[in-house]
Amino acid sequence: MPTAIALCRVFPSIVLSVIAILVSQEVAAGETTPVVGSADKMVSADPIVVNQQKYPVPTKYNEVPLFASQVASGQLPPIEERLPAEPFVVGPGVLNSEEWLDWEVGQYGGTIRTPNLNGGVHELALAMGMTILRAPDQSTRDPLPAIVSSYQISADYRQYTLTIRQGLKWSDGVPLTTEDVRMTWELYADERIYPSFPRKVRTLGRGDGIPGKLTIIDDLTFIITFEASYGQFVAELSSWIPDYTLLFRPAHFIKQFHADYTEIADIQPVLDELQINSWEKLVILKDMPHWELYREHSIGVPTLTPWIAETVTSSVIRMVRNPYYWKVDIAGNQLPYVDRVESEVSNHLQAIMLKAASGEYDVMTSYAQVREMPLYRLNAERANIKTVLHGSINNPPILFLNHDFDYQAAGSVWQRLVTDPRFGSAIACAIDKEDVNNTLYFGLYTLDGYTRENYDPQTANTLLDQIGMNKLDPKGFRTDPDGNRFELRITTAAISPDFLALGELLKAYFEQVGLRTTLDVIGSQLFGQRMNANQLMATIHWSDEPIWGPGISEDYWPSSKGHWAPMSEQYFATNGDSGRHPPDYLQKFFDLHVARKVVPPQSPEGEALFADLVDWFSRHYATIWPVGRMTVPTVYNADLGNVIKAGYPFDRALDYGMEQLFFRPSK
Repeated sequence: MPTAIALCRVFPSIVLSVIAILVSQEVAAGETTPVVGSADKMVSADPIVVNQQKYPVPTKYNEVPLFASQVASGQLPPIEERLPAEPFVVGPGVLNSEEWLDWEVGQYGGTIRTPNLNGGVHELALAMGMTILRAPDQSTRDPLPAIVSSYQISADYRQYTLTIRQGLKWSDGVPLTTEDVRMTWELYADERIYPSFPRKVRTLGRGDGIPGKLTIIDDLTFIITFEASYGQFVAELSSWIPDYTLLFRPAHFIKQFHADYTEIADIQPVLDELQINSWEKLVILKDMPHWELYREHSIGVPTLTPWIAETVTSSVIRMVRNPYYWKVDIAGNQLPYVDRVESEVSNHLQAIMLKAASGEYDVMTSYAQVREMPLYRLNAERANIKTVLHGSINNPPILFLNHDFDYQAAGSVWQRLVTDPRFGSAIACAIDKEDVNNTLYFGLYTLDGYTRENYDPQTANTLLDQIGMNKLDPKGFRTDPDGNRFELRITTAAISPDFLALGELLKAYFEQVGLRTTLDVIGSQLFGQRMNANQLMATIHWSDEPIWGPGISEDYWPSSKGHWAPMSEQYFATNGDSGRHPPDYLQKFFDLHVARKVVPPQSPEGEALFADLVDWFSRHYATIWPVGRMTVPTVYNADLGNVIKAGYPFDRALDYGMEQLFFRPSK
């Protein structure tokens, strides 16, 4: 039988499964009282089961020292009863590729200290993200079961059959079952809780797509069926956003706050305590994604994460290990190795930088910056810290040209310019990428990206002349093709020092080729308002490029970060009810976007469509890369083991892999 990896690479030419349900339990949008069926009613033509286990299940498990007294007193069951029948087994090459991690069996104990800026979602939240499917490196390449023990996909990508790990439990010890999936669908269909069915579980991941139909087979097996092919759903099952909460909510927990399952009189004391005026708002508060699981109101919420909230204040967040966590190492040790995670909340980024350099944190990656590398290296021995440089899931700031700006003005000069590829090419040729890299990033970033042009001011001048910007005003700046004053207006939000620094460089480059340029740095709230009102000609912002290919991010989307076509996106999202009817070249982008969702991202078809998408961006200059891909540092305690090696492509693998970190005895 072909391997799971081979199968994932040849979709859809191989028939993975054809499942006919004769009598079953079905839950569609709005249906909450289904008929119960059974697994023997499934008829399948030689289904291919994708099963994860690289290592055999250990024959013996070792009790966690932190829980030994609770087990002895009967407060907790022994380790064998807390784990699934077949736990997720971690070893070399499972959490991270072997070439990027010298993995070893760790030791129990200790507290990992991390920083937290303004209570935001960084190291701690990233460490809490658990995915339904999991690839070796947090991409969607060759996705393997995680929370589920196996899965099947129909040849037409309409039907996804998933089987939950037998014996897997929530952090309070209650088994995870298909009732948790059914409850999730019920919440999605309840307009009192959700205004609309989430798009990720709608056909093609579209807001106007028909919600997937849930079919419950038994306590562990369920099927999600879409109206049309939705190959990208396998990527959503592997995605950190929204993680396992896409399909699994703790039904037993939510029911106690839900008026359809609990008397209002029993709910009222909780409403009074939290000063909430309706049970619906209470359910919304308790029904939270993983990035909320370190908030104050997450205490007591059952999770599937390695640590659970213990103490949350305005100054510190403390998490303690989950006694029912479902992963073990090859030696039979339940993960995580470290008992606690403590995150200090700070309002000052510079204070965080200094504390990291003094060794007051054990792991810092989200706030670590290349420009601070001299500080980290200078203090390495004294503070007992190390740094590794590796790739990032994010990009350096990118220049976005708004193709919808001023679209409503007939004959708009901007529309004539922005739709002429020569203008975008001239902008790209005017940027000295090497200078940006050396000036802002110590020469550590790459010089590639999806902007193909190299620094060539002569070509930039020639192209601008060709499009009619060959005349100068009294101050020596180019006029527009009609002979009038022209000004390229770049707006950015004051959320990163990189934005301002890059903006100043871009202004200098563009004015060297005769383009009058203004840089407007405004507050993030005002920036958002202007973006939503389509008032920004050009913007500087981040984007999460490296995962475009796997398909688990849509940061290239016209309204996500840089707003390069917000009105066309609005038209697309509302089926023409509002916004701008996209011109043909913009419509091509939306066509590619939809086509990519039909097939899995790493299928041959998906890879080809991604190449087409990259080509589209390269030819139409909605995004212009002033430099290539980021290199970011991770600062960590020198006594930590199982830390990724320098050069690792994506930084979040460390965040995801915090469960595998452990403290070696100090030398």
